[in-house]
Amino acid sequence: MTKYKILALVGDGIAYELVPEALKLLDAIEQVYDVDFETIGPYEFGAKYYADHDMKQGWDPAITRDLFFDVDCWFKGPVGLPEYLGKLPGPYLPINQRLDQDLYANIRPCRLRAGVEGVLKGREPGDIDYIVLRENTEHMYVRVGGKLSRAGETELALDNYIQTRKGCERIIRKGYELALSGDYKGKRGAPRDGKPRLTVAAKWGICQGDALFKMVAEELEPSFPEVETEYAWIDAWSYWAIMRPDHYDIVVMPNQYGDIMSDMSGAIQGSMGMAGSINAGDDYCFAEPTHGTAPDIAGRGISNPTSMILSIGMMLNWLGDNHKDTRLKDAWTGIDQAIDKVLREGKVRTPDLGGSSKTHEFGDAVVKAMQAS
Repeated sequence: MTKYKILALVGDGIAYELVPEALKLLDAIEQVYDVDFETIGPYEFGAKYYADHDMKQGWDPAITRDLFFDVDCWFKGPVGLPEYLGKLPGPYLPINQRLDQDLYANIRPCRLRAGVEGVLKGREPGDIDYIVLRENTEHMYVRVGGKLSRAGETELALDNYIQTRKGCERIIRKGYELALSGDYKGKRGAPRDGKPRLTVAAKWGICQGDALFKMVAEELEPSFPEVETEYAWIDAWSYWAIMRPDHYDIVVMPNQYGDIMSDMSGAIQGSMGMAGSINAGDDYCFAEPTHGTAPDIAGRGISNPTSMILSIGMMLNWLGDNHKDTRLKDAWTGIDQAIDKVLREGKVRTPDLGGSSKTHEFGDAVVKAMQAS
């Protein structure tokens, strides 16, 4: 039997409450789906680790660059603390995760689930079920730029917006593939009409890189006649996502836009605690919640672990595709359905969803629901 190596990293703030729920889930999956995991860690890293080690090291020495390439996949809790923003002497990890492992697809589903009260009036569970597909290696976050200082005062700052044909083509192609497969969604197609639909959202006509993004999409469109393709300026899409979220299926966009719009989508689905995600490439993948470290509630044991749990499930689905292992894909389906069952029953829910349950109580309920399925 194949043994899958999975690296676990903790992070900051509520990561110390969320990562144990991920580990609990992986233990249960081994039993329910007859798979074998070798969990490495969990190891600490992040702002707190820097502070606890005289600002000389940001991660446990067991975390090496080679380790990320030796495991089958990995996951981490949220990282970073506001009091250390811009004050740390180096990176959080020994690799630039997205660039060094070429994790070009950030897959961030938005689904309003039964038992969760959404913020949009009149929208019911099943009305909202789309994916923000964020290009993950280009655009404004590649850190190509600099600043000019004179006499100790910063007078100019420059960030270059990078977009390549290769980067556009592979993320848009991934969007079409997701529209056809229905992976990571409640149902294939847009809720309003069931059509597989790819919405290309950017700001062509203003930004040259976005014009390239749209151009490449138009070139690929004829190769996917089963998918309805449409185009929207990103600012217009932010409006229509609120006014008619049931119209959308897969929405692909450049990096910075996807970062912002997926946070908006967290609100649309009822809580950032509901928003799972993976960072995926052709050969590597890691999972993480889309939300931050929430230092205001850290240590109280009340954070919502749903985002962490869903991210683990999505990671296993990716791993199942790469290894053609249906057990792992079944595990993702089981996790997804268990989350639905717990939320629908409404007996166990964290404060962000109007309940009073602890983080570990919600995690226990999900595991129990999965085991009973």
